[in-house]
Amino acid sequence: MLNILLVSPSRTVGGFEYFFNVQNCGLTSLAGNINKEICTVQILDLIAVRFKSKAYFTQYIKEHSFDIIGFSSMLIHADEVQELARITKEVNSSIITIVGGYYPTISFNEIASETAYQYFDYMIRGEGEAAFDRFVQNVHSGGDFSDVPGLVYKKDGKLVHNPCGELLDLNTVKLPDRSARVFSKGFNIFHYKADVCETSRGCTYTCNFCSITKMYGRSFRLYAIDRIIEDLKDAKRRGAQAIFFNDDNITLHVRHFEQLCEAIIREGLHDMKYFIQASVKGFYDNPGLVKLIRRAGFEWVFLGIENQSDETLKFFKKDNQFASSDIAVVVKMLRDENIFVFGGIIFGMPNETKESMLATYEYVKMLKLDIAAFLTLTPYPGTALREELKAKNFITNLYDYSKYDLYHANVRTDTLSSQELFEVFDSLVQKFLVDSGSLFRLIRRYPSFFVTSFFTFLIHHPDMVLHHLTKGYFLKTKKRKEQIRTEYAKEY
Repeated sequence: MLNILLVSPSRTVGGFEYFFNVQNCGLTSLAGNINKEICTVQILDLIAVRFKSKAYFTQYIKEHSFDIIGFSSMLIHADEVQELARITKEVNSSIITIVGGYYPTISFNEIASETAYQYFDYMIRGEGEAAFDRFVQNVHSGGDFSDVPGLVYKKDGKLVHNPCGELLDLNTVKLPDRSARVFSKGFNIFHYKADVCETSRGCTYTCNFCSITKMYGRSFRLYAIDRIIEDLKDAKRRGAQAIFFNDDNITLHVRHFEQLCEAIIREGLHDMKYFIQASVKGFYDNPGLVKLIRRAGFEWVFLGIENQSDETLKFFKKDNQFASSDIAVVVKMLRDENIFVFGGIIFGMPNETKESMLATYEYVKMLKLDIAAFLTLTPYPGTALREELKAKNFITNLYDYSKYDLYHANVRTDTLSSQELFEVFDSLVQKFLVDSGSLFRLIRRYPSFFVTSFFTFLIHHPDMVLHHLTKGYFLKTKKRKEQIRTEYAKEY
């Protein structure tokens, strides 16, 4: 029997870890779709121990024996998974290391040519369930790996890149194996014990900043309603009070989503709380959907608002989805049903100025979002946006992906350097919670969550807490600006 450990890194993007921590859905799906007759599988979600993840991982693999350790990696995890793979080889060089996920799928040629990735024996591109199962069977039987879809490996001193397989028929994908998780605690949404599910994969929209099409192509596939309900029941049996649906765009097929909500109500699962990522278009075109999702227990919605400007929506190739005038309508619809609204707002377009950033900031305050997720324009590899910005020399950081966290500025604009862009952006992020009233709305709605999170945040980010409490009057400051200048002078 092979012993396998699947590892999800500790780092998150956009600062969302202070509002929710959820497990890696992809790894539980891998564990559920592998041949258990030839292996045992454990899943280590390091986000549960993010402040001591490296030490915990090191101790764990010293105390347990593994034949294969697989790492899931998004772009910002590149340095972290490289370090974890290095630790693995130091503990036991005979352990087979393999990495999969968005990063190797999009940047496999770049990774394979880097000496820094000498600690990985294999990479898998694309969907992992069938490919990883085949890979494990080959390790067990001593196969030659030529039949493993999307596998990158060395043979006779040369890299071999197997072609990716067909996209999976989701009706053939087995339920995720949550029993494989090492951690049963440490995952929550606003302090409700949380789990993660999916109802679909992919997206057919043409947003130029999104890399989802590099994983699935421009496709959209649905799980059967009965299968989703079975998955939700499994999560509930394990104590879940809240569910994050990690679909790329759950409102893309509205009738399927409506059927899911109806099934959730019918099966008595609406006593759990649900969190989704959705499009403005989905709700604007289907106003009755809002009341239905509230009845089904949907408490939180993340909306990709992006920007107040129709010109910017056109730049993002989103003008075929909605107009800026639709945004306030949808936010009001959701808030009228007492649905907690996260809004994603992007700063850093080529024509961005300090004045336009301040105007967007005032617009977001006017919307009265419960939380605004301020994000910097990030030129992800494989996107049309990256090629466009690269051709015009707007990207100031091409390859240090650890900074592709939606917070650091990796681009410049016509009038702002990346440092100047970040200075304005950082000042808006730091003052928004208090200045907009968002903090007080949050306290009224989730008082116990706020108290615990405040002290956690205070321990790790004392400067920012003080900045919030003083509305920035004491810490707009030379000290903070000097920190930024030092960082950007060093890195960019």
